[in-house]
Amino acid sequence: MFQQLPSLNAIKAFESAARLNSFKDAANELNVTPTAVSHQIRALEDTLKIRLFERKIRTVTLTKEGALLATAANQSLQDLLTTVNKLKGSPRTLTISTTNSFAAMWLVPNLASFQQQFPDIDIQIRAEESLIDIEHDRRVDMVIRYGEPPKQLEINSLIYQPLIKESIGFFATPNYWKKHSEKPSNSVFFCTRWQNPNLPSLNIEETIKNVVTNEIPSIRYFNDENLTAQAALSGQGIGVVSQLAVANSVKNGWLTQGAGEMATPICGLHYYLATPKRLQTNQAAHHFKDWLQAALTKEQSIINLKY
Repeated sequence: MFQQLPSLNAIKAFESAARLNSFKDAANELNVTPTAVSHQIRALEDTLKIRLFERKIRTVTLTKEGALLATAANQSLQDLLTTVNKLKGSPRTLTISTTNSFAAMWLVPNLASFQQQFPDIDIQIRAEESLIDIEHDRRVDMVIRYGEPPKQLEINSLIYQPLIKESIGFFATPNYWKKHSEKPSNSVFFCTRWQNPNLPSLNIEETIKNVVTNEIPSIRYFNDENLTAQAALSGQGIGVVSQLAVANSVKNGWLTQGAGEMATPICGLHYYLATPKRLQTNQAAHHFKDWLQAALTKEQSIINLKY
């Protein structure tokens, strides 16, 4: 019945190239050479007697026929992968993409509790600031993003899940707060400049100027919140950072939140999870989503009680 179907290797090469819009990226994903991918796709076109890609200098685009086959190939390979994973049982792997600061300061330190509950699920973390197109890039399964989640929880092939809304506070080492109380005019503040230009401003600089009324504050900037927190941890100044991000440092007594006007948190943005619909039946994905939501909700309740 299936004798007329092309080879599975050719279909895999085509599906990857179609999803990534690149023979080179498909080669990297499949761990072969771009020439091998090109030959597989050319053989597939010869077998079907149709052109699947329009080839231009350094770019390829799907033809109408190619787009039709790409949709069918993608769904078929996903169904096959789901069945194979069910038969294999374990281990199961999820690749999670998130920001450098969230990965380093919250996700990695708390991931042990997930692994204790689900030791057969392997979590791979990609810490990066660039936005990943998980609708097409299957190297990433889920992304934890920061900003304003879409009002619609389902858009195209993605499902969005709001997690928590963060609060931003003033944090420093106990020794630095002592120096600050003695000589407040010498205070140094560390802030983060977001690399994503689409995120709205929280007017943190204005807030700093409002709480430091008797001086012109010295404000220094990093492009990664992890570096901002590290500067505060080293005792160099006051870090204006997410309460969630420094929760572990506060638990260990390395950082404490300011008093008086500096005890009032600044309202931040949201963390939310984006998952492709292709993982709707993936039990590992469901387990991770449930754990993430529960862990963040618990963390937020502790933060609210503490501050």
